[in-house]
Amino acid sequence: MFSLTDKVAVVTGASRGLGRAIALAFADQGADVVLAARSRPDLEQLREEIEAKGRRALVAPTDVTDAGQLRALAETAVARLGRLDVWVNNAGGDSSIEGGWAEWLDVTEAGWERMLALNLKGQVFGAQAAARAMRALGRGGSIIFLSSIDSLYAAPGGEGIYGACKAAINNITQTMAVELGQYQIRVNAIAPAVVETPLTAPWLASPEDRRTRSAFYPLRRVGQPPDVAAAAVYFASDEAAWVSGAVLLVSGGAVMTSDPYRYLMRVNRAE
Repeated sequence: MFSLTDKVAVVTGASRGLGRAIALAFADQGADVVLAARSRPDLEQLREEIEAKGRRALVAPTDVTDAGQLRALAETAVARLGRLDVWVNNAGGDSSIEGGWAEWLDVTEAGWERMLALNLKGQVFGAQAAARAMRALGRGGSIIFLSSIDSLYAAPGGEGIYGACKAAINNITQTMAVELGQYQIRVNAIAPAVVETPLTAPWLASPEDRRTRSAFYPLRRVGQPPDVAAAAVYFASDEAAWVSGAVLLVSGGAVMTSDPYRYLMRVNRAE
C-alpha cells in the first residue's frame, strides 16, 4: 500500500524542513521528484540523496512568488520526466518578513504584500500550473497544500497574516477539489501544528521552550517532519483515490478549542 512507484512529484520549498522530508518520503515510496526552492546547493545535496535511493531527482530553482516560474516548473517536470502526478505546495512561512510576521498594529503594507505573495499567491498559482499540466496529460493527479493549525483559530503574536493565508488555503482546497474533480485531479491540504523545522527552531531553543510546547499537545511532543511527510504520501497515493477536498489536521491531538491556554495550564498542573 501507499506505493508511489513511477509517479512524478513536484515539491516546492524542498530544500529543508517539511519539503525535504516529503521529497525523501516520496522517493522512498518509488516516486521521481522535482525539487523546487530558491537555494540550489541544498537542492543539489537532496538530489544526491534521492538518487542514492535509486530514483530520479531534478533540481529546479524556483521563486514561488513568480507565477511565470511556477508555470515553467510544471512544464519542466513534464518535459524532463514525462509526466506530472503530484504537486506539493509546501513553500511558505518566513518569519523574517518585516512588517508581515508582526502583530496587527505593526503590519505594514509591504509586509502584507510579501506575506501574501509567499503564503497565498505562490500556492494558488502553483496549483493552477499543476492542474493545467495534469489536465493536458489526462491522467488525473494529486495537488497537496500545506495549511496550518493556525488556519483554525486565532493566531496572535505575529502570525495573523500567516494564519489568514492558511485559512484561505483551506477554502481554496475545497473549491479546487470541486472544480478539478471532473479531471480526476484530487486536491487536499495538510494542517500541521508546530513541527520541528528551521522555521520553528527559535520556539524550541531551550528545554523549557520544548517542554512548554510539548505539553500543549495531548501526545506530549512537537511534530517531526516525517509526521507530515507520511500524510503527504497518503494523499499522493492511490489509497486516497476517493479523498478530495479534505483538510487533515496533523497536530498531536490538539484540536480547535476556545481556550487552548487554559488547557495548557491544566496539563502543566497535572504534571
